[in-house]
Amino acid sequence: MASFVGLRPWSTRGPEIEFEADGGSFDLHNNARVERLTIAPGGPALTLTFTYCDDWRELDSRGRVVELEFGGIRDLKLELPADYDPLAAISLEGITHQEISGISHFDVDMGDVRCSFVADVLTFRE
Repeated sequence: MASFVGLRPWSTRGPEIEFEADGGSFDLHNNARVERLTIAPGGPALTLTFTYCDDWRELDSRGRVVELEFGGIRDLKLELPADYDPLAAISLEGITHQEISGISHFDVDMGDVRCSFVADVLTFRE
């Protein structure tokens, strides 16, 4: 199973959008806006960067940057529709974590962008 750094390990029961981290609770569906999806093949890592605020109405004025970095990724599959619209991928719909034979598989759903991969570590950063 993947190591979880800076956040409580995720279950394998369904999509995660709310989780506990060292800095408190985070709801990345309702109180966050996806800013970037970065893939660093030399790492190899995949990083999701968000603007986050406890009150979604204050995202633009008081939001802070948080990141989820998946390290040691492999078997990456990225799906974009033919009519991809970047604005259709600013909300996180959910991240599903499944453990299969001791290996953590992740599926990230951002509406128009979907990706799946295996990762060895998930790190949360503020």
